Amino acid sequence: MSKKIRCAIVGCGNCAKSLVEGVQYYIENPDDKVGLMYEDIGGYTVDDIEFVCGFDVDIRKVNKPLKEALRAKPNCAMDHVEEITDACIEKGAIVYSGPTLDGVADYMLEYPEDVSFRTGAIPAESFERVVELLAYHKVDVLLNYLPVGSDIASKFYIDAAIKAKCHVVNCIPTLISTKEAKEYEQKFIDAGLVIIGSDMRSGFGGSRFSEILQGSMLDAGMQVTQHIQLNMACGSTQGQENIRTGRTANTDFLTMSKQYRLHNKHISKENVLRAQNEIRDESTSGMTLYAGPSLTVFQKPGGKYIGSDNKVCNIDIVAYGFAGARYELSARLSVQDSPNSGTILVSAIRFCRVAVEMGIVGYLRGISAYTQKSPPLQLTSADAKFECDALARRELTKLTRPQLKENNPSAETLPYTFQDSKTDYEK
Repeated sequence: MSKKIRCAIVGCGNCAKSLVEGVQYYIENPDDKVGLMYEDIGGYTVDDIEFVCGFDVDIRKVNKPLKEALRAKPNCAMDHVEEITDACIEKGAIVYSGPTLDGVADYMLEYPEDVSFRTGAIPAESFERVVELLAYHKVDVLLNYLPVGSDIASKFYIDAAIKAKCHVVNCIPTLISTKEAKEYEQKFIDAGLVIIGSDMRSGFGGSRFSEILQGSMLDAGMQVTQHIQLNMACGSTQGQENIRTGRTANTDFLTMSKQYRLHNKHISKENVLRAQNEIRDESTSGMTLYAGPSLTVFQKPGGKYIGSDNKVCNIDIVAYGFAGARYELSARLSVQDSPNSGTILVSAIRFCRVAVEMGIVGYLRGISAYTQKSPPLQLTSADAKFECDALARRELTKLTRPQLKENNPSAETLPYTFQDSKTDYEK
């Protein structure tokens, strides 16, 4: 098996840009380890990640070299390197034309082209052709970076990955219900593959911040009665602060500007909050528990439209402690959104390779719990990190040992935290 971990990117947007540029940055700056969760995972470093092809629908990216497509509009994430080179991209890697399916909401085509999608690239590759391309490029791991709400398109690529014998990191809120997760886990088990999912957390973003705050209060014996997390796109992309104009959200937030498109995202973000109670056997009945996926802010008509990759999370928590004493906590976290995802992916990719070499199949539960909002099994931060540390050392645990291929695991008998396809407010 080659030392290189060959990756295909589905959706060559801002997160993909930051991921690829970030890998190149660490290759060019080997003494800088800031921002890496793990320098070494089972013998693999960031240098071992290689990007071999991409799939997209935007006419400015399709049939272009991957390194050019990643800096094409409407991408607006910060530049981590002066120029994208072949440092971590296979020579000749291009972006193929994928089918649109439900990957682009109709209203996205009404927004200014500098900040939104422009479809129409032809021809769209068929399912069979995508499978052939994944096999031709000897892809090890497929990264699903499609826009939020791309349920049909996600299953298209995940099914293609299974047929082409590729492992998957599912970065968006699809397969978040226990029913669908089990169905797909069995497919991965039968194919001898692993999957990490679903819905990528940031390295340190709103979900992790919320989890830590709420979890620490519960562990202190307190009762949390309100936890509201609201997110908005505002401010400037790092390196563009000198441009004197307003800002429009990045394509992730624009995609979620309509309520129907962010339904699964809403569920997934609330899974993080609810899970902190459930895994500690604490009821959420009657709590004010809400995680709003996005507040999308638009510039006024006219002028120059500029997308912003800056994200602000506002958190308000009310809790009760000793003898009924009341606590109130308000917090604000402002981050560059796409690099915050990249720091997770450079670990997830390597965890896939190590798990496969150890003979593990199906969902990587501990890794998913630490890196995803809606993993099959929710864990405390400490327990999830324990699982990550063990796999990084190539050590089996009580959670991973039953998933050895030699033990013939079944999705029906593996542990799950029940997650519905509705929010608590819809029941």
